[in-house]
Amino acid sequence: MKKLAAVLLTSAAMGALPFAIAPAAQADICAGAGGRHVAVGGCTNIAGDVTRVAIASQATPYVWGEVPCYTVEGVPYYTPPGDPC
Repeated sequence: MKKLAAVLLTSAAMGALPFAIAPAAQADICAGAGGRHVAVGGCTNIAGDVTRVAIASQATPYVWGEVPCYTVEGVPYYTPPGDPC
């Protein structure tokens, strides 16, 4: 009975281990270029760049003729169809 309990406990722990230590997905792209007078290098987070583009595109309407919402400062912005301002 003790062997069965040990086998079950071990298999349960081994089954849960991949979930406990699974790495988070990241989308960093790194590059570098060097010249005679200038050296440039760095990394960019693709997911963060896509999020900034999605926020920046709130300046254009989703549907032609859509009425814009306005911030407190008076800047117009657009929300997806069906979403409140």
